[in-house]
Parts: sequence; C-alpha cells; structure tokens
Amino acid sequence: MVNNTDIINGFLNGRDPMERIISIECGYNEEQVSIIYVNSNNEKRVKLDDFKPFVWAKNSIAVRMFDGDRNELKKKMIEYGIGVKALITKTSLNESERLESGYKYIFYAKRKMSYQRFLTFFQLAKTPIYNTKKKKDIGEKIISSREFLAVTPVEQYMIYSGKRLFKGYDNYDDLKRLQFDLETQGLNPEIHAIDQIGIRTNKGFEKIITITGDGLERKKNELDAIIEFISILAKEKPDVIAGHNSENFDWNFIIVRCQKLGTSLEELSLNFFKHPIFKKNKETVLKLGGEVEYYKPTMMWGHNIVDSLHAVRRAQAIDSNMKLANLKYVTRYLNLKKENRVYVPGNQIGSIWLETDNVYAFNDTNGDWYKLSDKRPLMEGYEPTSGKYIVERYLLDDIWETDKIELKLNESNFLIGKMLPTTFQRACTMGTAGIWKLILLAWCYENNLAVPAFAPSKRFTGGLSRLLKVGYADRVVKLDYNSLYPSIILTWNIGSKLDISNSMLMMLEYVLTQREKYKDLKGQAGSKAKELKTKLANFDGLEADKQRLKQEIRYWEAEASANDKKQLPLKILANSFFGSFGAPDVFPMGDVVCAEKTTCIGRMSLRLMISHFTNIGYTPIVGDSVTEDTPLFVRYKDSNLIDIKPIGEIFNVEKFQTDELGREHDYSEKPYQVLCRGGWSDVHYVYRHKTNKPIYRVSDDTTKLSVDVTEDHSLFDANRNEIKPSEITADTKLEYVTKPQQEVVIEKYETKQIKIIAKMVADGVLDKVPVEILNSSKETKELFLNEFNKVYKGMELSKTCLACIQYIQQ
Repeated sequence: MVNNTDIINGFLNGRDPMERIISIECGYNEEQVSIIYVNSNNEKRVKLDDFKPFVWAKNSIAVRMFDGDRNELKKKMIEYGIGVKALITKTSLNESERLESGYKYIFYAKRKMSYQRFLTFFQLAKTPIYNTKKKKDIGEKIISSREFLAVTPVEQYMIYSGKRLFKGYDNYDDLKRLQFDLETQGLNPEIHAIDQIGIRTNKGFEKIITITGDGLERKKNELDAIIEFISILAKEKPDVIAGHNSENFDWNFIIVRCQKLGTSLEELSLNFFKHPIFKKNKETVLKLGGEVEYYKPTMMWGHNIVDSLHAVRRAQAIDSNMKLANLKYVTRYLNLKKENRVYVPGNQIGSIWLETDNVYAFNDTNGDWYKLSDKRPLMEGYEPTSGKYIVERYLLDDIWETDKIELKLNESNFLIGKMLPTTFQRACTMGTAGIWKLILLAWCYENNLAVPAFAPSKRFTGGLSRLLKVGYADRVVKLDYNSLYPSIILTWNIGSKLDISNSMLMMLEYVLTQREKYKDLKGQAGSKAKELKTKLANFDGLEADKQRLKQEIRYWEAEASANDKKQLPLKILANSFFGSFGAPDVFPMGDVVCAEKTTCIGRMSLRLMISHFTNIGYTPIVGDSVTEDTPLFVRYKDSNLIDIKPIGEIFNVEKFQTDELGREHDYSEKPYQVLCRGGWSDVHYVYRHKTNKPIYRVSDDTTKLSVDVTEDHSLFDANRNEIKPSEITADTKLEYVTKPQQEVVIEKYETKQIKIIAKMVADGVLDKVPVEILNSSKETKELFLNEFNKVYKGMELSKTCLACIQYIQQ
C-alpha cells in the first residue's frame, strides 16, 4: 500500500529515474530538448528528447479564441497538433471561487514542436500568451498575460517528464566546479586591460594566465589569454562555473575587452563550443528576502554559471549579522579563512608582479611577506621568492576563497534544486515563494488540478506578545518554539480551500518529518563521534588500533555533516511555507487568511509561554541583540590593558555548545572584562543566533560612530529613558558610557613603525588599531592620529576601527 510519504517523496525527487543530469537545454525555436548528463565513465554526453510545450489558461481565454468561433478553433487545433483538457476545480467537500476563475484549462502539444510554433497558434487565435508592455520607467518589457500561466520551455519539459537535475549526486562538491577571477589594470574595460586570469577547479586543476608586453604585442597576448581561458573551459568541461561578482564584473570585463580587441566572446567561444557564450539582453531577478536586484545572466550551453556574490547577498538577506559581501570579510565571517592566505594591496599588484627576482621574503605558514632590504633581512621561517609568485598566490587564494564560499552557501541551493523543475542558475536566485510555486505547479500538472487565480497581497497582523522588563539581567534562559509557524499550520490544520487535494499540508508534514529524521541521525552520529573522541583521549594501545579509531571518528563526523546538509534545505522549505501563504500575488495557492491565522496563533502561543513561566517565577525580559561587528571595550584581567573588539570575536567558535533547538552558547572563560553601564563586568556567556528582523543603523554625527540594532532593540536617551530606534529623531540625545580610564601606558613601536601601522589602518589592511597603540602615551597617540589623517583617503573602515580612532581622538 502506498502512503502519503511515499507519494510526496516520489514526487519531490522526480518520477523519472535518470541520474547525473547536469543541465537541460531547450531554446524557443527547438523541437527537441538536450539533456546533458555524465555517464558511468564520467564523460559528458547529450541525450535528445522530443519537446511538447503546454500552457495553463483561464476560461476567459478559451471563449475569446478565434473571436469565439468554436469550429475555427477546432480546425486550427487539429492543424497545429494542439490539444486541450479541463482540469479539476473542486471536490465534493471543497470548492473555491479562485479555482473556478483560475487556470482551469491546459493547452498542450500532441506532437513535438518548438515553443515558438506553439506561441504562433495563440497569436493566430488573437490571444497571445505574451504581450509587449511599455512603461515609463522600464521601457519595453515582454510579460505573460495574466490569463495564461506559462513557464520556460526547460521548466515545461521538467514538469511533464518528471526529470530532475543532479539525481545520483549526494553532495554539491561531487560536481565538477570551476572558479575564475580577473586581475585588471582598473575597473573600466574600455580603457583598462586584463593583467591575469586565475582558474581552478575543485578536482585539482590550477592555472594563472599572465599577460605581458607593450603596445600591439600586449593586445595580442591579452587576446591569447582570453582564448586560453575559453579553451580551458572546453577542456575541463565543468558542471558549474563561478566567480565572485563575476556576473556584473568579470564576464562583462571579458566581453568588453574582446570588443576592444576586435572580436567578440561569442565569436571566440564558437571555436571551442557548438553554442556561443553570451550575456542575455533580458534582465533576471535575484531575490533577496523582501527585496530584488536585477542582473543580466551569462549563458553557456550545457553549463551552470553562478556567482558566489549572489549566494552571499542571499545569505545576508536572512542573516543580518553578515554586513559585507567581499571575499576577505565573508571568509572570516564563515570561518573559511585560509591559514596561509596571501593579501596584496590592489594598488601594488602591478608593481610587485613585475619583480621576477627573489627580492621578497615569504612565509608559507601564515602567508606573510615583505621586501628584502639591509634593514629587513631574511627572517627565520621565511623563504626568498619573487613578487610574481606572491601575486600569483594572492590570485589563487582569491579563487580558493570563492570556491569555499560558493560551496558552503550554494550547497542548500543544490539540494533544493534537486527537487525543482528548473535550472540550477534559477534555483540559486529565486525566492522561497517561487520555489513553492514551481513545486505546486508540478503537482497540479501531475494530478490534473486547476491552478488558482492570483490575488492581490495585503498587509496583515496577528496578536501582540508583550515582553515587559528591560535593562541588565543575569541568569537568563532563552525559551523558544521549534519550527513554530510550520508546526502551527499542521497542528491547527490551517489549510486553504484552494488546496482541494490537501497536498500542501501533506508536503509540509513530509518536509518537517524528513528534517527531524536527518536531525536525529545527525545527533546520533555526533554523539558517536564525541564518544569515540573521549575514548581516543584516554587511549593507550597499539598505533594501528589508534589509527583505526581516528578513522572511525572521521566516519561519524562525516555522517553528522552529511545529515546536517540534508536537513538544511528541508528547514528552508518548511520555514518558507508560511511566507508563500502570505504572497498570493506570487504564489497562486497563497491565502492571506491562512497566513494571518497562523500569525495570530503564533503570537498567542508566545503569550501563553510567557504567562506560564511568569507563574512559576520567571520574569520575561526584552532580549537585545546586536550585529556581530558591534565593537565592545574590553580590559584584560592580567595586564589591565584596554582593547576594542567586535562582539563576534568574543564568541569562541571552537567551544560553543548547541542545544537541542540549535541555539549556540559560548560559556568559555574570557581573559578580559567588558565595559557596561555599571563598569567593568565579567563575561558569563555569549549567545549567538540568527534573525530576519529589520535592522536599524543608529548613527551619531559628532562621534561618527554607529550601531546596528533590531527594531525592538532598547536604547536609552540622555535621561536614561528607554527608546526604540524607530523613535529616534535628529534632536534625540542618546546615553553614552563615559570613556574608560586608561590605567597602563606601554611603548612598543618606533616612530617609523607607528607610521606604517597608521597607513595599514587607513588602507583597511588592519581591521583595528593594535592594542599597543590604544594603551600608549599621549604623544604616541598624537603621532599615530596625525599620520592616519595624512594618508586616510575615505576608505570604508570597520566599526571596530572607527571606535579605536574615536577612542584615540578623545
């Protein structure tokens, strides 16, 4: 007997069993679909299949076709090989006006044909699927009529065939992934040339293509370098191609440089591929939470081109603590920083690269380097090397970081993409409502169900949960619900009349159940690994047995990691369900009443929790969170030296504890105290969590400092009255803690060293002012500050760095 779990599992994983599909291609003028897959010998192959397009339509379209002449309609349908069928709009127990007025017919091709020929039929019927609209702000734009519901040819094929990408691959890193980066003479490809192209794959390939020469020779070498880059793409045959900000910078730069060199990327790529590499003229949406950005995607037939910057921007939309999107910041934030990462200031790359003799000292352990001189001879741990090597290492490390960031942040897109009837590029850029829309469209197609009409979105609120106390509190316990909104929807059976097959709640229950299964497996594997580590710590036996024990630990750690990856996309799907419910303008099965009911019950659940714990002696408080880059004053216990650290640095990422609800607490002892309103205080623990609340930036024009806080964060005015960020005006004076008194004076640096440090801070090479400068004499601080002001060019500095400068100024 087949149960609901089997049905949903079979549906979400695609009913067609074909594995190792990398990409599916079908142009508007093609009668066949190209399925690009990897065979058992790990070779790329192409399989062709007939394309039979379809479209959903409302009744209003059907009655207007061919001016209502039914005989002419039948005649042309026979001529064009078009069929039509009515879809289910109600059951004996359930019906809805939005279903009855929705997409209750499906027109489909009975034989293979191109999508363009399919569209011609509707143009002939005087009911075109797509119309060209002119708007003042966007110019001409081709949009689908709201009387039709159409998806792309590739999505149509994947919906009716049941094929899905990446079946047979468990991990994103199982795919062959290629990263690339450009080093250029400047930011304008019209006048600046390419200096270097760095390329690597996750399967071991690395290459730096360097352009040399002057005048015409250099132009020839630059063109040859671009050709070599394309040839590597052809030879390596990667499944995924990625760069950091490559869609808006690197690909555009290559395209313009080709034009300046008398050719085009399309023309050059046709020497290696049957289809050209090109930029689409039509913009594509990058969905970022409640916002969108637009970009023109780069297309490469049979390959998936993605941008790690897109993955970072999407991560920022759900993690407000992630403030910047550049490689240096993100790798540190995600704990992906390479131990021996090499950095080279952008304005020095060209001059350093020209040094081909071994005039630099390089430390491969930490990536540090300097130019050799009489005053700075070769130090222990350093080896002589060329400037060229240092720059090449810098570029390779750049694309190494691109690889690690893109792998970590697109892993969930890969796993979700395995369930979606769409391209991987779109899976990496679409919103959660769009994800559920595609899933439900495929379900409706497979079950002959009508698709509800879209409806306007509207604002809604639920009940309010009132938290009472503010101010400092010790012995704090954080209480929360696990998957509150999805659980409410299932517990209270909050289903919409639009869902006549009850499929949405079935899918949500499947997603939550599967997630809990993988979380449990993750916990079991993690516990086993922890148990074996304890055994290893006390092990006193043969070396061979010790190595087997280590191997077993690695196995269980890998099992824990694999199950964590499997639960993540299911968590995203479950949590996004509620958002889709509240977006009927995007998600045709959206129902604002259901969304509002969910919110109200959620707020009441929080109230009941507060009431219960108040009755047994707890006091509910407002928990104030700050972003991880918020600076704090600290004072070291052993030396009384004052320092300024971002709060994210105080959280020990190697020693935190995760409870059963996934909350992270760091209870490790700190060698310093932090400055609070009441003075210096010991750190009892640091709590880290994620939030999708709006973030307010509260700035002070006098001090030039700012703090990023959530909308319910409690600040205090000069009179120590609680105030919210939304209540602050230009006249508001906020409370500031008095500057901490410096107790120790140390002098470590000579004048020349102080000037070098000031320049490194001004250039952003250092994220903060060293503790030795913060605790130096007044004269040293004045020297540092004067030198800093001389060389500072207005570069954006970290909040911690700004706080350090402000402290020194005071």
